Amino acid sequence: MSSFQKWSDIRPGLVEAAGGEERITEARKRNQAYIDGHRLAERRKSMSLTQSDVAERMGVTKSRISQIERGEVSTMEAISRYVQALGGEIQVSAVFGDDMYILRGAGHDAA
Repeated sequence: MSSFQKWSDIRPGLVEAAGGEERITEARKRNQAYIDGHRLAERRKSMSLTQSDVAERMGVTKSRISQIERGEVSTMEAISRYVQALGGEIQVSAVFGDDMYILRGAGHDAA
């Protein structure tokens, strides 16, 4: 018999110690926003653009770009404008297990 505990047995105590499911969900969102911001910053740097360059293209301050890249501003509008400033576009996808569909809404030309 294994001396290891099952995750399902220890998870409830860890969740409680962390402050509950809501706190864990919020921490995951903050972590993902940080990762997304970092990835956008890396893309910007790979294009040899400065934060000031992107700020000028977006019509915002360099401070705002820094906030986006630190994951402090992660609204879809801000991310979309940042991506567009780098020459990209946002795609929305729906994922159902192994199936993924790229959705086209208003603002996309019909193919």
